Amino acid sequence: MTRSLLTRTRGALLTLGLAGAGLTLAQSGVPALPPGSPTPSTPTTAPATAPATTNSGYTMEQLQAVLPLLEGLKTLQTSAIDQTRGRVVVGGLSAVDRLTLIQRLRAANLPLGIVDYGAPSTTGTVTGGGSTGTVTQTPTTPTTPPATTTPARPSVTTLPAARSPQLTQPHTAALTGPTSVRAGEGGTWSFTLRNTGTQAIRLQHGACDVRFEVVNAAGQVVRPDPKNTLCTMQIVMTDVAPDQSREVQKVVWDGKDANGRAVGAGTYTLRAVFNGPAYIRATDLTVTVR
Repeated sequence: MTRSLLTRTRGALLTLGLAGAGLTLAQSGVPALPPGSPTPSTPTTAPATAPATTNSGYTMEQLQAVLPLLEGLKTLQTSAIDQTRGRVVVGGLSAVDRLTLIQRLRAANLPLGIVDYGAPSTTGTVTGGGSTGTVTQTPTTPTTPPATTTPARPSVTTLPAARSPQLTQPHTAALTGPTSVRAGEGGTWSFTLRNTGTQAIRLQHGACDVRFEVVNAAGQVVRPDPKNTLCTMQIVMTDVAPDQSREVQKVVWDGKDANGRAVGAGTYTLRAVFNGPAYIRATDLTVTVR
């Protein structure tokens, strides 16, 4: 009885609504609901999904937008979307190409901090050779070197690995400056390039492409090459005519170690490289601290 009452009530309401519009139930084209039919439900719209963000706060859409901006950077060696850091990690960029990338990021309205100039973690989206994909590297099990009775002289270095081919034109490079300094005092040396060939050497490079470190008599690096140096994006032109020498950049050592303490008296070695459009290693220079 209750179901029949509901059906009659629903039909009466529908008839009243159609009558107000000047229509009959037959003219409306609306089929009558059979007894016991459920009331049609109104479809709901799914809420919009917000763009997925990474740990750094940048969205994957922003990270993907960086990849086309890497095209044409000649010194680029590696590039990856590092999902752990939430950034695009690039390696091997010279100062010139880094400046180009910064300009492209600004033109694309992308934040400059979205690019990390370091090594990617073991999981990320890697680009190379014009393709992209996700790669997961399996850590290798470290091997234990055989024991030796005579300790080997330390050969570790903090100088950057070559990101460009070595300069093929005939040349020599050396650090020129004082060979003796007082303890607690520093000195300034010049990274000098000499052209021993018959064609001019022309280098377009950044203002901080010369890197150096200081090693003690035991072969230990006491003043490592700093990784957090702030450099201007100034572009420097170095032209060296045949049979001529030219200073590429000055290096300054304050006579202190990595912790800011003055080194003790003794013999130290200055090692320097030019890591710009070409890779140049200068002859090591021995300096006595007295």
